[in-house]
Amino acid sequence: MPTQYSNHRDTPLRRFNTFWWGLAYFGIFGLVSAVVYWMTGKPVDAVAVERAQGRMEVRATVDATQGEMMPPAGTIDKFGSEIKTEPKATDQFVPGTESHQKAMEALSTSTGGGEGFKLFTAKTCATCHGADANTPISPAYPKLAGQTADYLLAQMKDFHEGKRTNGQSAVMKPMMALVNEEERKVLADWMAGLEKPDVTLADDPGKALFLSKGCIACHGMDANSPIMPLYPRLAGQNAQYAIDQMKAIKDGTRANGQSAAMRGIMAGVSDEEIKIIGEWLAGKK
Repeated sequence: MPTQYSNHRDTPLRRFNTFWWGLAYFGIFGLVSAVVYWMTGKPVDAVAVERAQGRMEVRATVDATQGEMMPPAGTIDKFGSEIKTEPKATDQFVPGTESHQKAMEALSTSTGGGEGFKLFTAKTCATCHGADANTPISPAYPKLAGQTADYLLAQMKDFHEGKRTNGQSAVMKPMMALVNEEERKVLADWMAGLEKPDVTLADDPGKALFLSKGCIACHGMDANSPIMPLYPRLAGQNAQYAIDQMKAIKDGTRANGQSAAMRGIMAGVSDEEIKIIGEWLAGKK
């Protein structure tokens, strides 16, 4: 019978010790691996890094755009003080009320009514430009009453086709998508038939600049008699709108219609001169 040595026996104690020593070695290996991973850092994922950079760029662009859209400092405080003041009488009316209906009937009569007025109201043009096409809700929006029909039709078409991309074109393009070609013609003829803004253009530096910069060559001495139907009437236009359009033509952000010819002229007009001309064009009522 072979000799058996005690240190070779498979005993419960030996099994117990083997289990715990194995567990200890496994734990030490895991701990060392974790330390090495932590010290060397995570593997670099090039795609993830590029996406993160892209998100940061988009965020920076959005922040910059929103910053430009914010009103000038102090504007909100001014509105706050106005809200706190006593309410004043107003001739504005609330849609849906009896006064609104009467006012719309009066406007329909004074503006010739008809299909043009109905379309102008139904297509919500009145929301921004006023029911009479002459009282826009913002100085940055144009007065349309009395404008030449060809010019109005061309601008609506350019908005629809995406050729005019400055200013409120982001709003106007989807609006024009809801107006077909025949309706645009009806609208243009109706607006052209309205009375032009009744203003007096002063004899001041604005007039001198309008003459010296060659504006009269296309828009007439009175800024109200363009040499071609495709050119706009300017007298009585909102100053801010006129200024914005001149600057947009100068820097190339407005490039539709006759902007190519205008850009050459505006290259010789400074921003300060643009402001003077725009304010002169607005005139005095």
